[in-house]
Amino acid sequence: MAVDFTEKAKRFQAIDEIIASGQKLKWNQIIAELAGKYGIKTSRSSFFRDIEELQEKYQAPIDTDFESNGYFYTDPKYRLPRFYTDENASKAASLIKTLMDMVKGNPLYKEAQEIFESLAIESQDLSVENIKINKKPQNDRIIFVGAPNKDIPAETWRIIDKALQENRIITFDYQSLTDDHPKPRRVQPWQLIYDNGNWNLHALDVIKNGKRRYSLGEMKNLQLTDEIFILPKDFDFRKMTRGSFGCMCHDQYLNYKIHLHGYAARYAKNRIWGENQTITPDEKNPGPDGDGIILSFRSNQLFSVRRWTWQWAEEAFPLEPKELVDDWHQRLEKVNSSQSARLPALS
Repeated sequence: MAVDFTEKAKRFQAIDEIIASGQKLKWNQIIAELAGKYGIKTSRSSFFRDIEELQEKYQAPIDTDFESNGYFYTDPKYRLPRFYTDENASKAASLIKTLMDMVKGNPLYKEAQEIFESLAIESQDLSVENIKINKKPQNDRIIFVGAPNKDIPAETWRIIDKALQENRIITFDYQSLTDDHPKPRRVQPWQLIYDNGNWNLHALDVIKNGKRRYSLGEMKNLQLTDEIFILPKDFDFRKMTRGSFGCMCHDQYLNYKIHLHGYAARYAKNRIWGENQTITPDEKNPGPDGDGIILSFRSNQLFSVRRWTWQWAEEAFPLEPKELVDDWHQRLEKVNSSQSARLPALS
C-alpha cells in the first residue's frame, strides 16, 4: 500500500527541526522525539532511509558527531524548505488530496503522489506543517460527490496504461447499451476520460473506423496486441466537443433551442452548454412565474441532450431540432400511456 503523500513530508520536516535544534541526538533519541513531540511513529530502518533520501535527493548537509554519534547539520544555517505557508494554500492542498483520492487505481495516481511528495520538500514557497489532510475535521467541509466508481481490475489499468504509452491496439469484449450481448472490439486507445464517477476510454474502433467511448468497468477479456498505431493529431476528445453533457458525443452537430423556466432556467444560466450559446427571454411561453428563457447552442451530443432535457420534466421542453422534439414527445406519450394503464377505472 502506498504511503499517504503527506506523511513523509511531515516526517522530513520533523527530522529537520530536530537536527537543526543543535541537540546532536542519536538515531534512537530522534525516533523517540518524533513519537513523543510530533506524534510520528517510525522504525529504525525507515529513519535511516529518510536520512539517506534527505542527503541524496535534497542535499541536506547531515553528518554525525565523532564523539556522540549524534546528528547535526554541517551548515548550521541550513533548513529544509517548507510546503504551504498559509491557510489558503493549506486548503488548496486539501482539495488536491481529495481530488487525487477520487481517482485511486489509475496508474498515474502513484506518479502524481510522488510528484506532490517531492513538491512538499523542494518548493521554497510552501510549508507542510499545516497539512494534516487525513486528520483535520475541517477537511470534510469541502467534498466531491458522485456515483461510486465500479471497481476496475488492476490488470485492466496495467494493459490500458501500457497501450496508451506505446500506442498499441487492444482487443476486448464489450456490451453497449444497444447490444443484447457482448461483442468483440478492436480499438486504438486514444485517451482516458473521467466522467461522472466513471472512467471511459476514448478510442477508434478499427473495424468500424469510428470514434467511440468505452466504460472501463464493462470491458471483458482485455488483451494487448503487438500492433502499433500512429496517434492522430485530432485525437483529443476536447477538440470534438465542449463536453458539457459528458463524454458521449456523435459526428453530427445540431442547433438546439430549449425552453426552460423555474429552477431549470436558473441552473442553465450558470453554465456553458455548447457552441454559440445564447439565452433570451421566452416571450411566447414565459412560464408560470414569467421567468421562461430559450437556451440556444450548437452541440454534437444529441443522446445526452435528450436525457438532460427530459430530466427537467415540466420545467423544460425542446423547440429545436426535430430529432430532439420528436424524442421528447415520444417519451411523453409513453409516460402518459403507462400512467393511464395503471389508473383504476372510474365508475
